[in-house]
Amino acid sequence: MPKIAVIADPHIGVEKPHFVGNWHRAVAEANARAPDLTVILGDLTFDGAHSEADCAFAREALAALATPWLAVPGNHDVGDTDRGSGKASDPARLARWRRHFGPDFWLSDLDGGWRLVGIDSQILGTGLAAETEQWAFLEEALTGGRRVLLFTHQPLFLKNWDEADRLYWASCGAARRRLRDLFRSADVAAVVSGHMHRAFVSLPKAGPSFVWTPATSFLTRDASMPPQGGTAMTGITLLDLSETGVAVGFHPIPDLETFFIEDFNGTLYPAPAR
Repeated sequence: MPKIAVIADPHIGVEKPHFVGNWHRAVAEANARAPDLTVILGDLTFDGAHSEADCAFAREALAALATPWLAVPGNHDVGDTDRGSGKASDPARLARWRRHFGPDFWLSDLDGGWRLVGIDSQILGTGLAAETEQWAFLEEALTGGRRVLLFTHQPLFLKNWDEADRLYWASCGAARRRLRDLFRSADVAAVVSGHMHRAFVSLPKAGPSFVWTPATSFLTRDASMPPQGGTAMTGITLLDLSETGVAVGFHPIPDLETFFIEDFNGTLYPAPAR
């Protein structure tokens, strides 16, 4: 049955290459696990939302993977969902991503009746034409009788489906509710997300599981983050698919260099609103 390696939040770039070494170590670990496919779960680039060079660098870096790969974009790749942000996702940023990495939403059917669906979390609730296209895609992708793994950079929520909007951290409520409605007629086994730089699995009594995957780049201190579950660690995630479901394995990589983003005092990224 298929095995998928997930590498989340590498944050690799040209002008600020602090996390490139960790990318190479994570790729070596993923390759050694001999998966059938590798999924990059957003924030592949350090600042692809502004930098063509970062996108070109990251695209070349993907050649080190020994498997086929698929990638979804994150906020540092294509911008924010918040229309008032100084770095809002827009058609030009989406076009840059697609030029280097291919579609920002996609599906891939695997053996055993599994379907992988990747979505662009950074266009949910934006009103962009690309969002309309993605909803039409999802209405088709979540039908057909296959068991689904949904991949997204931002988690759908931090605590529960009905929480208030936290636009930097999670999908907006309107998009969340629309996805939940689509899930009712689909066999979604799990929603797999990055962005939080935490390892966490939630197993509700009904509906899909929710998996937060660790980053390869850096950790964050609790004081800088909204309240959340999970474990602070760096590493990769392995998903083993079978007839009975998906087994999630978090794999720390001992030789990853440990960084805390706060220690850079805003010289890499400005602090987001907690």
